Amino acid sequence: MALDRRWLPVASFAAAAVAVLAAAQPVRAGGVNFGEDSDANDGPSYFGFVRDGDGSPVSGARVTAAPQAGGSLVTRSNSMGVYKIPGFAKEIDPKTVGISCTKDGYTQANVLRRGQADGKDPIEVDCTLQKQ
Repeated sequence: MALDRRWLPVASFAAAAVAVLAAAQPVRAGGVNFGEDSDANDGPSYFGFVRDGDGSPVSGARVTAAPQAGGSLVTRSNSMGVYKIPGFAKEIDPKTVGISCTKDGYTQANVLRRGQADGKDPIEVDCTLQKQ
């Protein structure tokens, strides 16, 4: 059976439409994600900004959240200096979680925690890095 060339543009369009629809599905692969946290057993998430002493965003800074009980979660700030870290288990008191920021060529100057740990509301923690 020979391929009728009149249907070739329709087949090409259909294949392109399937590819576009498949690519439109949400992807969750870590990093900064401001969607809903997936696990109802998690405590509050942490988010904030990493800036330099002049207030400019610092991209690619390593942001670590470490509970006193041990362990840690690490992410990097995006091009606007924004980061987000998912919550730990509800058993971990958010007040015992320390946030630190590092980047080559900088030293941590200040960490400012805003708001209280009330339920699942995210906790904002901003970091200021000083150029060395």
